[in-house]
Amino acid sequence: MTHLTKTHRFAKIILCAGIIWLGAFQVSGQPTVISYATAAATVNPDAPAPEPLRRFAADTIKQLSANAPFTGWSAAKPIIEPLGPGTHSWLVTLSSGTSTSSAPLGYLIISATPDGDYKLVEYGLGENSLYAKPTLESGLAGLGLAKKTKSLPTITPVYAGPVLAEWMVRAAGKSGPVHFIDALTGEQLPESLQSWNKQAASYVPPSSAAGSDQKSLAVAATTRHADLFDPYDNILWMAGEPIQTGADRFEELLANYKRLVFVTNGQERTYSIPLPIIGYQKWSAESQSSGEDAIYVLTGSDTAQRWIALDALKQSGKFVAYTD
Repeated sequence: MTHLTKTHRFAKIILCAGIIWLGAFQVSGQPTVISYATAAATVNPDAPAPEPLRRFAADTIKQLSANAPFTGWSAAKPIIEPLGPGTHSWLVTLSSGTSTSSAPLGYLIISATPDGDYKLVEYGLGENSLYAKPTLESGLAGLGLAKKTKSLPTITPVYAGPVLAEWMVRAAGKSGPVHFIDALTGEQLPESLQSWNKQAASYVPPSSAAGSDQKSLAVAATTRHADLFDPYDNILWMAGEPIQTGADRFEELLANYKRLVFVTNGQERTYSIPLPIIGYQKWSAESQSSGEDAIYVLTGSDTAQRWIALDALKQSGKFVAYTD
């Protein structure tokens, strides 16, 4: 993918904010508060996490590490950090060492269901993956909140689905202004506390994603139909008709189209960023009693690849064909 400068990325966010297509699960939890004075976006490896969540994360890592490009995960150390408040989701960062300063190998995002099960919403790898420390530092610098800032900001990683992964930044204590930074690009978003709360309140983990209630899912290697691309190289997809992409048809559709663009929509959204879709990874049930198959679509860039539950994307937007 063509490298984008911060100015170009921000311009694209603003462009999409102006062309958004218009068309709860409430739990308790405490936000993860991070002080920039302690190296922004560090996490506590000893933070408590439910034991069933730890087991599900370990099983998921073991399954994925059987195939490239995740083979390096077999000896990785998972660090679990709550994302919130309000959505009962966790970021599992895979570290190559014994400290949070070690280079991350990848990540998982897991959400709890109202029934108490856990769903794998997305996973990925790359130096610029979701919630990467350098990305946050760049975003804070863009807000003028550098290390020498007199009043240190309070930073909370928040998540309400794959198209709402952000950092909530309070510039100066509980009464300070609130900013939102994109967890993938580090750009400031046209988001407010009110708009965030409205969207987060309706987040429901994808029902067809791989979950702790499914004990026998076999993970296949990733199928790729094209190279990663920049949707803005040709914007004809903006006028495209939605494509129906149920799990039973997605494999065939992507084989035919090769490249798709996912576009967010919704009455509460304040911005939209298109995602290039070029492949998928399938989690197959070994028997009917094991549950249904789960499809994870492949998107991202050369430095940040993401596999996202198809059902999670279908809840928040549409797929259109990308043409040269």
